[in-house]
Amino acid sequence: MESNYLAALPAVILPVVIGIFVWIYMRKDRQHAAEAGKTPTFSENCAGVVGWITYKGPFIRVAVYPEFLVVSCDRQYYLPFSQISQIERRSFMFNKGYRIHHNNSEYPKRIEVWVSGRDRFEAAIAGKMTLT
Repeated sequence: MESNYLAALPAVILPVVIGIFVWIYMRKDRQHAAEAGKTPTFSENCAGVVGWITYKGPFIRVAVYPEFLVVSCDRQYYLPFSQISQIERRSFMFNKGYRIHHNNSEYPKRIEVWVSGRDRFEAAIAGKMTLT
């Protein structure tokens, strides 16, 4: 009796792909230790680019606190304002967002977030960072 294993391949691939997306979506909600017990002045789930990976959809969490900023996707990027040299307004095709220039050598150089609440984001970092 022969079995056609290739016929079952689509039934296996779809749940695996869905599982990967659910895993990525849930990882962004993990908090950095510095966030414990604090309330952010701005928090939003958005899309963006971290390193060479483009996250489309709400797979990145951006949270602004009085002393620091956290970008969370596959891992948490804790950026005190002293490590951020500037935040640059950028346009990415149809998306408008911000590129975060930092001097932490352990993090990817390219961190871009495409927040929809741009006015609230700018108000949260006002006085802490210069926007260019």
